[in-house]
Amino acid sequence: MGLKNRSAEARRSSARRNICRASLSMEPIPYFFESIDRNAILVRPKQPFFVWVNSTFEDMDPINEKDECNIYLVHEKANNDEVLRWVRLHFDDIFMNELNDWCADEDRWPQKRTYALFTRWFSVEVHSMVLDLEDEPVTKE
Repeated sequence: MGLKNRSAEARRSSARRNICRASLSMEPIPYFFESIDRNAILVRPKQPFFVWVNSTFEDMDPINEKDECNIYLVHEKANNDEVLRWVRLHFDDIFMNELNDWCADEDRWPQKRTYALFTRWFSVEVHSMVLDLEDEPVTKE
């Protein structure tokens, strides 16, 4: 590398260091969208859930996957492990909601709903950043 190239690289490197130093003393960069004080829990049905749906509704076309998943919002926790602990404590509420989406007859639901059964029937994804893309307030139905 010639002297001219090293000099240009040195200037670029110095400029990068100055930008980094300046950014350390700047206010945090704002998000383009407002985040809300919630964590999102995405509950995705697995094959055993579809077996139950198909055996409960034998007269309909069998399903093997669900195009949409329910997303549950909970008060923001310090980290994803805390959210997963919350899921473990409240899994039956989520389980019942998932069952009720397909069948309102509770007699047709599994009666012994354990956390182990829940994790066999559903996968859970936790998302810590929930961004509100709309200007209007959130409404509950």
